[in-house]
Amino acid sequence: MLILACDTTNHACSVCLSKDRQVIAESYLLLGLTHSQTFMPMLHELMQRSGYAYMDLDAFACTVGPGSFTGIRIGVSACKAMAMVAQKPVIPVSSLRALAYPLFSHRDTLIAPMIDARNQRVFSSAYYNGFEVVHEAARTIDEFIMICDGWRDLHAQDSQIMTCGNAGHMYGAADVTIPRNDVFARADCAEIRAQFVAAIACETAEQSLLFEQASLSATTSSYPLFDSFPPRDLTPSYLAKTSAERALEKKKDGSDA
Repeated sequence: MLILACDTTNHACSVCLSKDRQVIAESYLLLGLTHSQTFMPMLHELMQRSGYAYMDLDAFACTVGPGSFTGIRIGVSACKAMAMVAQKPVIPVSSLRALAYPLFSHRDTLIAPMIDARNQRVFSSAYYNGFEVVHEAARTIDEFIMICDGWRDLHAQDSQIMTCGNAGHMYGAADVTIPRNDVFARADCAEIRAQFVAAIACETAEQSLLFEQASLSATTSSYPLFDSFPPRDLTPSYLAKTSAERALEKKKDGSDA
């Protein structure tokens, strides 16, 4: 399976071409430039360098959030447009899962991806042995710490908590004078690499195809993967209201008063 994967949801911009879980080509930029300037040129350059055409792809994969609202829109819009033109499926991938994925090899460890959502809030979730045990949401840092500590104490006592993402360093005890020797922040996993987006998408596609083959619907379509992940269904996952939505609500509240 040949997958073109991308991530534009945070500070870094990353694209990867993967075939049967093997990276063919990958580009990664963390230059502080806007993704609107770097993403499409990086994508086209990678495809030219690889020797493959867009029509050769079996699927696109794209992180859909949470993260930067503008960055999410850039990646989702571009992938949706390319997939619609090429008539290829596009597989949505959670930014939080993509952050945590390279750490899934750490068994019996609570993996806690955290993306800064400003104002002492984080987009966050938690995984244990590859399974999501704390659902994705925008929370205050203190609330997330309380949830993770509570889950660990109830289900996996004495296990380590490993954080990642650009807010991973914010995890700690409410009382900063108490050291947290059970928490380890992975500074090397602060940003998303598209190769892990591709790996998750490949797993998702394989699971979908196995489900289709085991169901009666497998006999009704020649394109089961496209039917499962049509480009028109690709939507952002913000997990929070945009500034425009918050401003509109504030305006309405003022007019009602």
